[in-house]
Amino acid sequence: MQTIKQARAHSLDALRGYAIMTMILSATEAFSILPRWMYHAQVPPPNHIFTPTIFGITWVDLIFPFFLFSMGAAFPLSLGRQYAKGVSKQELCYKSVLRWLKLCFFAIYIQHLFPYMLGYSNPKIGYAVAFCGFLLMFPMFMKSPFHIKKPWSTVINGACYLIGFAWIYFQPYQNGKPFSPNDTDIIILILANVAVIGSIIYIYTMDNIHARLAVLPILIGIILSAGTNGSWAKAVMDFTPFNWLYEFRFLEYLLIIIPGTIAGDLLSNWLNEKNADNSDQQATKLPQKDERHIAIAMLLCLLLIITNLVCLYNRFMVTNLIISGTILTTLHFLLKSEDSDMRFWHKLYTYGAYLLMLGLCFEAFQGGIRKDDVTISYLLVTSGLAFIALIFLSILCDYYHCKLVSLPLEMIGKNPMIAYVSDSLVVIPLLMLTGIYDLFTMMDHNPWLGFLKGIILTALCMLVTTLCTKLKWFWKT
Repeated sequence: MQTIKQARAHSLDALRGYAIMTMILSATEAFSILPRWMYHAQVPPPNHIFTPTIFGITWVDLIFPFFLFSMGAAFPLSLGRQYAKGVSKQELCYKSVLRWLKLCFFAIYIQHLFPYMLGYSNPKIGYAVAFCGFLLMFPMFMKSPFHIKKPWSTVINGACYLIGFAWIYFQPYQNGKPFSPNDTDIIILILANVAVIGSIIYIYTMDNIHARLAVLPILIGIILSAGTNGSWAKAVMDFTPFNWLYEFRFLEYLLIIIPGTIAGDLLSNWLNEKNADNSDQQATKLPQKDERHIAIAMLLCLLLIITNLVCLYNRFMVTNLIISGTILTTLHFLLKSEDSDMRFWHKLYTYGAYLLMLGLCFEAFQGGIRKDDVTISYLLVTSGLAFIALIFLSILCDYYHCKLVSLPLEMIGKNPMIAYVSDSLVVIPLLMLTGIYDLFTMMDHNPWLGFLKGIILTALCMLVTTLCTKLKWFWKT
C-alpha cells in the first residue's frame, strides 16, 4: 500500500528561523562603526543612546515582530490540533500557564548566566560558568531520551530546575550585586506574557475569529487611554504583583500575536485541504497555476517590505504610501485565482494589506513610527509586513521548494530556545576560553570586517543549533 505524503508548511519555521538568525546577527555585528540603518532606529551609533525623537524603523526592528507573529501562527498548529484530539480547553489553559512560568524561569536563568553579569575576577571562569549553565538546561527543557516513567521523569525534571536555580543563586555578580528575579531577559519575559494571554484568547476564540479580532480595538483603546493620568486604563497598565513575572504593558504585542493566530488558522486550513487532495485519488485537477504571476507576486512581497523599511526610515511618507498602495493593488490581482495555493496566499494578503495600510494611517500619531517606546503604527505595520513575509516564504519554500533557503532557516526555527542563547552561552564563551575571540575583536575597526564578524558568529550559532536539531535535542516549555 502506497503511503500518502502529508503536506507540510516549511514557511512558518523559516520565518521563525529568519527572525532568530537576524536577531543573532544584529547582536554580534560590530557595535558602533556600521551605518545607522544596521541597528535599531532609536539607538543609533556610535554610542547607541536611546533617542525617542528619532522615528522610522530598520530591518533590525522587524526581527521581534516577525518572531512574535510566527509564535502566534503556531497556536492553531499546536493548541488547535490538541483540542481536535480531545484535549479540553481547561487543560490547554493549564499547559499555557505552565509554559508561561517556565519561560519566566528561562528569562531569569539565562540573564544571570550572561558573562557580563557575572563577577568573577578571572573572566574565563565566568565564560566556563555560562557554558556549564547552558549544558544544565538540557535536562530542564529537553524530553528525556531514556524511557522513564512519568512520575519519575517529573521528579527528575523538578530536581534539575532546583539545581538550575541554585546554580544562578550562588554565583557572584558584578559590583557584588546579589541574585534578583528582577534581573531578567526582557525579550523572553515579553514572549512569556503574550504567549500565555495570546494562548488563552486563542483557546476560547478558536471557533470565533470575529471575537478574537474584537480584542484588538479594546486593546488599542486601553493602550492609548493609559497615557491619561487618573484613568482606569492607566491603573490597569501600571498594576503588577511582580514585575519580573507580569506587566500589562507587554500585552501591547498582542496586536502582533493575535493576527499571527489568524495566519495560523489559514495555514492549518490550507494544509488540511492539501492533505485531503493528496489522499483523494479521484480529486479534480486544480486549475493550472500562472507561474509568472506567482514569481512576480513573490518579488513584489519582498519589494513591499524593503520599500517600507527604506521609506519609513528616511521619512518618505507620501512616496511610501503611493508605492505600497500600488504594490498591494497589483498583488490583489496577481493572487486572485481558484487554485488552493493562490487562494491561501490571497487570504494572507488581505489581512496583511489591511493591517499595513491601517498602520500607515496611524503613522503620524504618537509622533511617528518607532519600536521604542512602541507605537500603535509600529505594531500594526510590522504585523502587516509579517503577513507579506509569510507569503514570500510560502511561495519560496512551500511552492518552489527552495531548500537552499528553507532548510537552514527551518533547522534554526525548529529549535528557537537553543538558538536564542547559542551566541552568549555557547559560541562566544568557547571562543573566549580558547583565545580565538581576540581575532574577532580586531575586526571591530572596519565596517566591512565588523559586519563579517557578525556573519561568522551567526553562522557558528546556526551550526550549533542545527547540530542539536539534527540530533533531535529540542528545548521545549
